[in-house]
Amino acid sequence: MPAFIYRARDAEGQLIRGRADADTAHDVVARLRSQGLLVLEIERDRDLQAMLQRPSIFSRKIGGRELALFARQFATMVNAGLPVVTALKVLSRQAGHPRLKQALLAVADDVEAGEGLAYAFSRQSQAFPMIMVQMVAAGEVGGILDETLSRLANQLEKEEVIRQKVRSALVYPIIVSCVAVLVVIFLMIFVVPRFVEVYADMGTELPLVTRLLMAVSNLVKVYWWGVGAGIALVVVALRQWFRTEAGALARDRALLKLPIFGPMVSKQAIARFARTLGGLLSSGITILKALAVVERVVGNRVIAAAVRGALDEVRQGQTLVSNLQRSGVIPPMVLEMISVGEETGTLEEMLDKVADFFEEDVQRTAERLSASLEPVIIVGLAVTVGFIVASMMMPIFNLWSAF
Repeated sequence: MPAFIYRARDAEGQLIRGRADADTAHDVVARLRSQGLLVLEIERDRDLQAMLQRPSIFSRKIGGRELALFARQFATMVNAGLPVVTALKVLSRQAGHPRLKQALLAVADDVEAGEGLAYAFSRQSQAFPMIMVQMVAAGEVGGILDETLSRLANQLEKEEVIRQKVRSALVYPIIVSCVAVLVVIFLMIFVVPRFVEVYADMGTELPLVTRLLMAVSNLVKVYWWGVGAGIALVVVALRQWFRTEAGALARDRALLKLPIFGPMVSKQAIARFARTLGGLLSSGITILKALAVVERVVGNRVIAAAVRGALDEVRQGQTLVSNLQRSGVIPPMVLEMISVGEETGTLEEMLDKVADFFEEDVQRTAERLSASLEPVIIVGLAVTVGFIVASMMMPIFNLWSAF
């Protein structure tokens, strides 16, 4: 029989902790209520072996492709009439990711103990995104779990395709940028100091540009540890600041204003907004609950703030478009399609069309971005190296002119 750990308060307000054996958590809650206790928290007690088998916090995050494959297989098994617990256990044995394997086993145990499927998924929030939990809940209540899971798999697969397109477009520019930085560091540490020794023996007055370059080279060579520590300190400080709400909002706002990457980030977030909202509405989730989920999964806090404002206005009986239009972050074309969808009762179809359009646009933008960044980075590397070489050769040219 499963065991549960609980926290409760008695009639006098005293905090009570304990452990109880029961078939489900509801049985424990009913038993404690009959004793006059107010249950604050209850969770299933995992044994020591299960705790030792949990994946490390350093293990690889579950990717969208793996989640999409799980949703597709789970939908197929449910449609074939396989019991949910059996399907979850089979999929846990097939899962290649250790965190996904443990999460599926935990969900199967909770469902087998009498918990709801959506509730069991929500308890594994580190493994399953919120949209999966909400769509599973909608499918469970509406009796269309297989259809909802298939729709979820389609959405996850499309998002993964976009993510891989963007990553592949940025791989080559990132490699070239790293090589450029290494080349400059090599020149500043090993090549420039050789010229410094030669010019010191000559005893001639050096041009200002050469003196500045030699000072930078000496700084990098002698105080490399300080430069590295300073860069590391700045990176750590920025990461800590980005974890705060103000820092994350400032970062997302800056991303949207970038000259090259900003439009792509904006289009990707809008595509996720439309795809997620359309999928949730198609699964039977109310507009208020769907907007609350979209706000947390859209991926950009500026757009999330616009969704939050729209949620407040819809709750007050206003249309979805009004606050989105005032925010200024949603393109007019998207607003027009949402407005038409609200008026004609085809909001889900319109949102799917918006998502398809922007996902294709992001793919095209990523391909153009990769093609345009390559020559820019190469030219930048050539100019930097040329400047270093010219600065170090300038005293020699001056001496030659004097002779």
